[in-house]
Amino acid sequence: MKQRKHTLAVSLDDWPQWHRGIHQYAVWCLPVDDPQWLAFIDQAQTLLSPWLHPGYARQPHITLFAAGLVDKNHYNADMQAAQIQSLELYSLSPVLLTASCLSTFATAPWLGIEDVNNQLESLRSLISKGVEEDSPAQQYQPHITLGFYHDSYPLADLTQRFEQLQQQAAKLPTLEITELHLCYYNTQEIQGKLTLEHSIQLVEKTL
Repeated sequence: MKQRKHTLAVSLDDWPQWHRGIHQYAVWCLPVDDPQWLAFIDQAQTLLSPWLHPGYARQPHITLFAAGLVDKNHYNADMQAAQIQSLELYSLSPVLLTASCLSTFATAPWLGIEDVNNQLESLRSLISKGVEEDSPAQQYQPHITLGFYHDSYPLADLTQRFEQLQQQAAKLPTLEITELHLCYYNTQEIQGKLTLEHSIQLVEKTL
């Protein structure tokens, strides 16, 4: 496959052909609220701001599973209840993660995540019981999205910034996450905030 040399511009227009009038989209994710990580993410977004759309409001998070458009024909209340029940049956340990590489999709730069104890695939497996993921990637890549490109740019122009950020990412402490969130976002706001719908504690149960 030919390697891409340019980013793709992301349109912030409404996409009714995608959401078909459905107002919410659901994702299972891990919230990132460690102060050092948040400071680094803010630094990265500032450094990359010449290439990104302003106003990216989505809270730092690692998406585990794209549940889909929220309505009775796609991701409905029964599916949500089944996923929550499946997760709450298990003793779920806190997730330990470290920062890996700075990289980019065609549409967005991201901070890669290393799964210290190989817990993410287990969580994804529990979430997916009886519910298929919406448009899954060929290979799951845990990451934190840093924003969306507002134009097509040579990727070579971003290399120096990524190298600069990589040095700082290597200094980040291990991230311990103790909650799993089911969140919704407004389908008409591609950069809009996540709204918490349900939270599951990642804490081992004691007898």
